[in-house]
Amino acid sequence: MLYAFQLRAHPNARYQDSFLSLSQKELACMLAACHVPADVYARELGGTPFLCFEAEGLTPVQRAFLAGHSGLYMAAELTGGLLRPLALAEAPVLPQDMPEILKYKGKTNASFTRLLINLALAAGGQWSTPHPLVLDPICGHGTALYCALTRGMNAIGVDSDKKALQEGITFTQKWLQYHRIKHTLRRESHTLPAGGSAPGTHFTLQAAGEALTLSFLQADTRAAGSLLRRRPVQALVADLPYGVQHAPRENGRMSTLEGLLRECLPAWRDALSPGCGAAIAFNTYTLRRSTLAALTAEAGFTVPDDPFYDDFTHWVEQAVNRDVLVALRPTK
Repeated sequence: MLYAFQLRAHPNARYQDSFLSLSQKELACMLAACHVPADVYARELGGTPFLCFEAEGLTPVQRAFLAGHSGLYMAAELTGGLLRPLALAEAPVLPQDMPEILKYKGKTNASFTRLLINLALAAGGQWSTPHPLVLDPICGHGTALYCALTRGMNAIGVDSDKKALQEGITFTQKWLQYHRIKHTLRRESHTLPAGGSAPGTHFTLQAAGEALTLSFLQADTRAAGSLLRRRPVQALVADLPYGVQHAPRENGRMSTLEGLLRECLPAWRDALSPGCGAAIAFNTYTLRRSTLAALTAEAGFTVPDDPFYDDFTHWVEQAVNRDVLVALRPTK
């Protein structure tokens, strides 16, 4: 069967320029992960961009994973020059507007965030895991958490910015109430090994008979490993600070990004289940890929040797050229 994936138009014109290339690489990674040998190529049909590939006998689980492609607008079978729309998966159990509504400065666009989640799940072999737990260890307001939740995943975010977390929590409450989604909210304090505690806000909601969880933890990202030692995650996604205006601070002073990563990457590794993957976005103008790869290796990660994951570079703005490094926690 010849599949044709129509890509949606992206509202960010600058990201749209890179959208087709990124989407093609993402789909190739997803197909390889679910053991579908296929070449992905771009093609215009009626002046509209499509990604095409040939495959036979996709299982329901494979189809459901591919349905989560970050740029997918419509899936179809292309035969005799005609498109026959396909339902790759059942309709989403939650409204899909959640990642788009809350606006704030420095927000990562939801399409790119979904791409990060797909890469982490694909590389770590968790693409078929029902309701995996996804961690964003520098979650800010929670865009990555909303992207995961609306895909039927469990999500947990860690951040030290109390104001950003509270805005995310307030938004989540209002969104659940507006959509009349049955849920419970629980607040608790999590003890940290070095002393002190991390306030946690935990939502449990019902979606088509399934219980999903969304959690916000106010803590230093370097505590992520200890906070999740009893509940390690199946995927980790992080969008690193891009430059001076986003630079991390320690005791009121600016810290180097490399210094912060050297301290937090071991904690991120510990938060992951063995064999699972992390997708880390970074600005190549302020952090070299080779440097980040060396830091992840130093922290105990391995980088897949699969060429599918080699290059996701794309221009975002004058000071930001973004790339993604995918890394795995070894099984031993």
